[in-house]
Amino acid sequence: MRVTIYDVAREANVSLATVSRVLNNSPHVRESTRRRVQEAIDKLGFEPNLVASALMTKRTRLVALLVPDISNPFYAEVARGVEDAAAELGYNCVICNVGGDTAKQAEYVNVLRRKGIDGMIFGTANYDDKLVLDLSRGSYPLTLMARDVPAAEVNRVLVDDGGGGAMAARHLLELGHRRLAMVTEPGGIHSSQERARGFREALDEAARDGVEAVYLEAEGSDIAAGLAAGRRLLDMAPRPTAVFAANDLLAIGILQAAREADARVPDDLSVVGFDGTVMADVTQPPLTTIVQPMRDMGKAAVRLLVETLQNGGEHQRIVMSPELRVAGTTAAYRPARPAAN
Repeated sequence: MRVTIYDVAREANVSLATVSRVLNNSPHVRESTRRRVQEAIDKLGFEPNLVASALMTKRTRLVALLVPDISNPFYAEVARGVEDAAAELGYNCVICNVGGDTAKQAEYVNVLRRKGIDGMIFGTANYDDKLVLDLSRGSYPLTLMARDVPAAEVNRVLVDDGGGGAMAARHLLELGHRRLAMVTEPGGIHSSQERARGFREALDEAARDGVEAVYLEAEGSDIAAGLAAGRRLLDMAPRPTAVFAANDLLAIGILQAAREADARVPDDLSVVGFDGTVMADVTQPPLTTIVQPMRDMGKAAVRLLVETLQNGGEHQRIVMSPELRVAGTTAAYRPARPAAN
């Protein structure tokens, strides 16, 4: 015979409303009462009817994470943080790959809302501001990552991308490099633009004589795009002695281009990435990179979303700080090797 919510209430000696509040993680339940209800649930083997619960509460306890490409190690780490925090808070997570297509993203949003998803996390920097504003005006629970839409009443979890770009510039300048390059992502990606801004401003603030900088926009955000950009940089005369890439995948492609061109890393060319993904640890040599707290970003995004779902109130904005992790791809500037006879 199937155990019902009535059986749980009888076993715990509480009302049906109290059991319902416990099942929905309501904060308005005494801890001793919550424990008693949970003990009754465990003893009886009660399994809540999620469909019925959703009909009664108009909540599915489902949240969605929209990312450009879950195969990208950065988004995979963010997703792990989202899933871990969602599970701790009693929610399940749906992950959607939307690519860089804003129309596809809007289509996903419409489908997810029709399916009754409680709230969403936009884990991509490439989205239509109008879509965000429309959701905001409708008071739909939403957390933005990667970039901000100041006019929208939504939660935000951001990283100080400009500060990270400045870290990369200062690190390379301190190593004595004066001929630098930066490879950015294409299509006006906000985070990449902010990293370039921070890099450029740090170079300007240093105001050191003889500092030259080249900015090159890659044709993509992956290793292949980094390889193509690296080939272009290494064909320059004179070559840059240090390169900052807007993400780790671009940086890995630049390392491949250096090997092709017989440019030793870090002796002839220093390379800095951005993200701090697992890929940075498996390059040869290991990649110096600006590390984002990826999993913590995902956890924070869910917690803000669930706080809005459960308690409403003012939306919050969190800005996390990246860190420079020095590894094997950067070293002090050395004059170019003399050409072989």
